[in-house]
Amino acid sequence: MQQIDLDNHHLNFQLELQYARARQRQRRRNVILIVFAIMSIFYVFIQPNQYANKQNQIPYSQNNSTNDAINITETNSTLLEIQKHFEILEKILINQFQGKWTDSQQSENNLAEANFYKTSYQNRFQIQLQLKLIEGQFLEDYYNQFSFYLNSSQLVLPLEDNIFVFENVRGFYRRSSVFENDEQSTDIYANLTMILKKNNVENESESVFNLELNVHYTLFSETFSFNSNLNMINIDNKAIIYSTIVSVLSVIQFISCLKLMKDFINENRMASQFSLFIFVFLMIFDGYLGIVHFFLAIQSEYFLTPAFLELVLFFFLELKLAKHIWQERFINLQDNQNLRRELYRFHLKFYLLAIIVVLLLYYLIYYNIFLVAMNLYLLPQIIHVAYKGQYVEFDKIFVFGLLSTRLFIPIYYRGCPYNILHAQVSYLTVTMIILLFAAQVVLYYYQCKIGPRFFIPKWLRPKSHEYFVEQPIDGECAICITQLTDMPTESQLENKFIAKIISQNQNKLMETPCGHHFHSICLTKWMNVKLNCPTCRSILPPLI
Repeated sequence: MQQIDLDNHHLNFQLELQYARARQRQRRRNVILIVFAIMSIFYVFIQPNQYANKQNQIPYSQNNSTNDAINITETNSTLLEIQKHFEILEKILINQFQGKWTDSQQSENNLAEANFYKTSYQNRFQIQLQLKLIEGQFLEDYYNQFSFYLNSSQLVLPLEDNIFVFENVRGFYRRSSVFENDEQSTDIYANLTMILKKNNVENESESVFNLELNVHYTLFSETFSFNSNLNMINIDNKAIIYSTIVSVLSVIQFISCLKLMKDFINENRMASQFSLFIFVFLMIFDGYLGIVHFFLAIQSEYFLTPAFLELVLFFFLELKLAKHIWQERFINLQDNQNLRRELYRFHLKFYLLAIIVVLLLYYLIYYNIFLVAMNLYLLPQIIHVAYKGQYVEFDKIFVFGLLSTRLFIPIYYRGCPYNILHAQVSYLTVTMIILLFAAQVVLYYYQCKIGPRFFIPKWLRPKSHEYFVEQPIDGECAICITQLTDMPTESQLENKFIAKIISQNQNKLMETPCGHHFHSICLTKWMNVKLNCPTCRSILPPLI
């Protein structure tokens, strides 16, 4: 007896030690997450603008290696005038321009994008102009990409206010597409004329410019030209608004995942009611969005916050939700070898699905029909419930907290005329996305209230087992541990359809395919939790 007490004490000590270690690991993870979140917020909102310091002006070249260009060493007034012009150009550094362009073949109504950067070349600073002339039907389908290096030795006299004329500008040209491999860069020399106009704004501290650009360039011994009218767009303002909305929606999804995880832990029936495919797809999609926002942070650091939140959703929450659903599905496997085999199959399917989904997102995200199909989030859940034939509750947190919040990104890119990626607007696509999601919600709601297979014709439904029997049977109900002849009266079933079936068979018992008998009310409540026989754990067919 004393040995048994010692063994129990040792077992309790081991369990308490494991629990203490688990709590310590959880505290370390929480501290790491909090520190990483604080650091990311500090970097996004407190980091000073590296281009705000105007003390570091551009040192200008003293060499004049181009013909018909000015010599900077001529007079001090010329130096001051050139410096003034380049100070004006410095005001548009790291700003994005967008507009239309027309080439020598009179192609027009296409999208042009331009950016200015400060670069270093041959031990001297220059301003680099990057320009993309997009011609495709879809976002960045095909475009001509130019990059010109502007320095003071290329400026042409006489200098006029806000007019910049550069001759013999070195640069490169590349034709590119997201659907084909980029061509090799080709060196070009061009003549550029830029006319910079400042819009009238009430706040003089804000700089809003219009840019007229006229370019003549030589490519493969042929001369081409194009001109473009560009308006400055403030990418930071757009990034702040977009990132704030996405971050708020990510926090809502974060809270929804925590609530679902709590329900999974407290009530095991919750995990078996959900489709594993949905949570695996959400994991992959959030991981992909996190990576995309991380690369967008190269243009604006405000994208770091949504990238961080989406990666947290991927690694820490949705992964655990998928794990709970998988464990509930294979909880009856007693053989460790079979359990490891099923786990191996799950990982194999997950990685294959991740590869397929990422490739589809990369290549087909520009097509409207793919955007519409991608937002059929509830369809796998509807199919799962109909296949199982098991009554489920309509979970508002799952539908409105976790799924509906994901409609913002496709609606933004197809509904906002001036979105951050300049994607084409398609109000028809936005309408289809909203209507199809609403139709899925209505179908799922009535599936939970009326029956999981109410929309399937009777002749297509699988043949159900006849549970109800009339003959009196002696024995005990293994669920409520009372005599089978003592019939319970209160059902407390939320589903009216199932409650109606029970009320019609109040004086009947239920017999499982494996030959065990139970009260109709007891077995019905049990089957709402899991479709296994309470006595022998064999799989039961659905009631409906």
